[in-house]
Amino acid sequence: MKSALNYHQTMALLKFDLRESFNSVLWVGYSWFYFLFQFFVYGTLISKLVITVQNYFFYYGTGLIILSSFNIASWAGRRFVEGAHEGRLRYVLSLPIGRSEFFLEQLVVGVIVNIVRMVPPLILVLWLSGLLTWINLVSTLLVLTLVAVGIMGLMISLSVIAFKSFDIYSAIVASLSALLIRFSTINYPISSMNSLYAQISLFNPVSYGADLFRRALGLDTPLLLNPDFSLSVVAALCVGTIFLGIFFISKFVEGVKSS
Repeated sequence: MKSALNYHQTMALLKFDLRESFNSVLWVGYSWFYFLFQFFVYGTLISKLVITVQNYFFYYGTGLIILSSFNIASWAGRRFVEGAHEGRLRYVLSLPIGRSEFFLEQLVVGVIVNIVRMVPPLILVLWLSGLLTWINLVSTLLVLTLVAVGIMGLMISLSVIAFKSFDIYSAIVASLSALLIRFSTINYPISSMNSLYAQISLFNPVSYGADLFRRALGLDTPLLLNPDFSLSVVAALCVGTIFLGIFFISKFVEGVKSS
């Protein structure tokens, strides 16, 4: 009886959060337009400057998809913190929903938003590259989902810092996001980096997620990291941050004062 009540409450909360996340069709359309602008305008310009990577325009497009997915995953963490400071978290915690179910519900919201926003750009990049097949589309969406879940789990886990100091949380998340993006293979392959950047990027799970995504697209090039090891890193990131998030949500998250 209790589990059934938890399920219905969780589904009701999921529907509410999804309606809130998609309350503006114009905003979703803007995210697609922004991707097109970056891809066709900035991507075209920078591809003329980067000559060390063959067909860098396509490489940049795949990196832009990973970057956009990363930003959506980071948004999921910020959304959780903002909901706490708006007073909504105290209400949610009073519902007959377990902390683990609540955390997983937040992940599901982020995953659905990520898929809706990234499917059109992904189809476009695949079509322009001549790699648009159902297998490529499904496999790349699966990799995107794994990477997004890993980043979302990390960002939501870090939200416990915001319950002590929102300023410290913002500084840590901004710094961590910059490091994860800059020291990764999102924009450049390992072979095009100087030795210091390359060594740091090898310890960055985002590098393995980006290169695994490109493997799933159908690219097979020595520029990319080992796909088997990349899959292991991404899977470990995904599973690890889920358990980390459930632990922090269960032990440390409480309602906070509205800002």
